[in-house]
Amino acid sequence: MKQKLEIEVKARFTDFPSLIRKLTNLGCAFSQSITQQDALFLPQGIQFKDITIQTPVLRIRQEQDKNYFTLKKGKKLAKLEKEILVNNAKELKEILELLNFHQVLQVIKTRRHCQYKGYTICLDEVEGLGSFVEVEKISAEDPALVQEELFTFLESLGITRDMRETKGYDTLLYDKK
Repeated sequence: MKQKLEIEVKARFTDFPSLIRKLTNLGCAFSQSITQQDALFLPQGIQFKDITIQTPVLRIRQEQDKNYFTLKKGKKLAKLEKEILVNNAKELKEILELLNFHQVLQVIKTRRHCQYKGYTICLDEVEGLGSFVEVEKISAEDPALVQEELFTFLESLGITRDMRETKGYDTLLYDKK
C-alpha cells in the first residue's frame, strides 16, 4: 500500500478579503485566526542547507494552548508527515536536544483555514515573509498530479502561476537569512 503524503501548493497572495468572499460563496467556513510558533530541529551536524529527502525534520508547534510534535520527511511540498499532540513543549525540546537534535529555525505565522472537497485551504501571514494562500491534500496519488490539481483549483480563484511559491516557509526564511 502506497504511503499517504501531505501534498500542498502555495502562492504569495495579499487580497484575503476577495479570496474569503469567493471561498465563502463555495460554502467554506473559515476558522478564527490562530498564531502558530514552529521550532524546527535537525540531527546534530546537519544544517538546513544539508537536508536531503531522508533527513528527519522535527517540529514543535505551539498553537494557543496546544503543542504538536511533527516528523516530516520527503520532498519540498510533498512529504510524509506524522503528528501527535504533546503536553509539554519545553520538556520535548530538552528530549530532542538529548537525542542530538538541534533547533535550526523558528517560523511564526497567523493562520485562518477552511475545508473544501478534501482540501485544507490556509491563509497565512508569516513573520518576515508576508502573505500566502496554501492548499493541502493528504493523498497516496502521484504528488505532481495532485499539485497540478491543487493549483488548478487556485487558478479558479484568480491566483496565477507567477504567484506560485515552490518552497516551504522554513526554506524561504532560511534563504532570506
